[in-house]
Amino acid sequence: MNRRYLTRGDMAGLLFIAAFCAAVALALLFFPRRAERNFGFGPEWQCARMAEGDPICVRLANRDAPNGEAGDKGASK
Repeated sequence: MNRRYLTRGDMAGLLFIAAFCAAVALALLFFPRRAERNFGFGPEWQCARMAEGDPICVRLANRDAPNGEAGDKGASK
């Protein structure tokens, strides 16, 4: 059976692909997606990052509360 040996170009290509995959994996580990950041607020807030300035955050409505009562759960009225 005749087997083809790997040439210098084949090895360089494999090394390039391995380095590229490792760089992508490290980038995903150290730089998580920015869209999921909540900027220090809890999960009931949704924030949008602006090009300049601070992010704009909006509090999500409470699903269990009747219409118009999306305030804090423990806040006094």
